[in-house]
Amino acid sequence: MGRKAVLTGFWLMGYALGFFAWVVRKPILDFVMTLGFSEELAGALITGFAGSVVMLVGVILWSYLAQN
Repeated sequence: MGRKAVLTGFWLMGYALGFFAWVVRKPILDFVMTLGFSEELAGALITGFAGSVVMLVGVILWSYLAQN
C-alpha cells in the first residue's frame, strides 16, 4: 500500500470521525459533564479519545493491509 493511499485513508477516517463527533457532540458533552468535568476538559477528553480511535484503527488497517 502506497504512502499516498495511507495518508488519504488517515485523512478520510479523521474527517468522518470529526463529522460524526460534531453531530453527536452535545449529548456526549452533557454526559461527560455529569461526571464532574468542566466543559473545556470534557471537550478535551472527547477530542483525545476520537483522535486515539482514528490512529488505532488506521494503524491496525495499515498493518493488516501491509501483510497481504
